[in-house]
Amino acid sequence: MRRSAVLASALVVVGMLAAGCSSTDEAGQKTENANAAVCLSLEGLDATIQGLSSGVTGTGDVTVGQAQESVNQISAAYDTVEAEIQKLGEDVSDEVATAQEQFAAAQMQIQDGLAGLDGDQSLSELPEQEQQAIEQLSASYQDLNSSLGCSDASQ
Repeated sequence: MRRSAVLASALVVVGMLAAGCSSTDEAGQKTENANAAVCLSLEGLDATIQGLSSGVTGTGDVTVGQAQESVNQISAAYDTVEAEIQKLGEDVSDEVATAQEQFAAAQMQIQDGLAGLDGDQSLSELPEQEQQAIEQLSASYQDLNSSLGCSDASQ
């Protein structure tokens, strides 16, 4: 009986020590999972941006109307990215905040530029200013991706 009590006490102590270690591991795992969720949401955003960019370069048969739909999809995908960034539970670095601001500005410029254009017009025929805004969107995505420590999904 005495041996059982000593063994039980030893198991309780080992369990408590393991619990202390595992809470640190658990916190690390939660952070890792949150970071992975941010990176995964960025991959979805990248796919939509790449489709829009191919329309500007003429490598994709994309109309202004399709581009407007892409911009809406980009906006929705970016909302998911922002929600995942907020789940990190940390203040984002200045680099991330700057990349977010640049991305939002490029989105707005594209939306404004596409408004009122003929929806059947080819995206590759857009004015240079609009093409540059789409290129800036792609560049600001890369900055955001990099500042969050995610691998480049487009390569």
